[in-house]
Amino acid sequence: MNQSAGKTRLRISFVMLGLAAAALVVVYAMVSLLDAWRAGQQTPRLAADSLVKALRAHHQQTGRFPADFRELEAHVWKHKKIPDFGADGRSLSVANYYYLYHPVNAQACTIWIVPIGPRREEASTHFLLLAPANLRRWKGAPLSLDEIRKLPPAPSYAEMAVLGLTEQQQIVLGGRR
Repeated sequence: MNQSAGKTRLRISFVMLGLAAAALVVVYAMVSLLDAWRAGQQTPRLAADSLVKALRAHHQQTGRFPADFRELEAHVWKHKKIPDFGADGRSLSVANYYYLYHPVNAQACTIWIVPIGPRREEASTHFLLLAPANLRRWKGAPLSLDEIRKLPPAPSYAEMAVLGLTEQQQIVLGGRR
């Protein structure tokens, strides 16, 4: 009887060892998945295409670009929960990117798109000059917080070069000219 009790204890020990090993594998997999999910949430994701589309829709409706994001919200976006557009209505943070909007005139606007957040160094800064017929784009390395505070609404080519931005291929857009 004593021998059978020892074998039972040994079997239970192996079962417990197997369960512990299985639990360790499951926990490791869950931690790895959670880390990957967190990294994905912290990585800046560009939403420039939807912003350009909304600005173009506003321009087609009114014949001009909006004065700020609040006007764009009222005419095009119409969110149930209105985002924070900053004190002047021209800034927006979405998916670890900071968008800074400036209307130049009725037929042109500029948009600074700067990565923010803990993984900002992995993304690029963008500058867009949008007109009804075309979209001119510049791209460069992420800017420092000091550089972000000093961004001009419509920079010169020299200022773009100092910021390390290079012009990308222009996009010709359809629609009214």
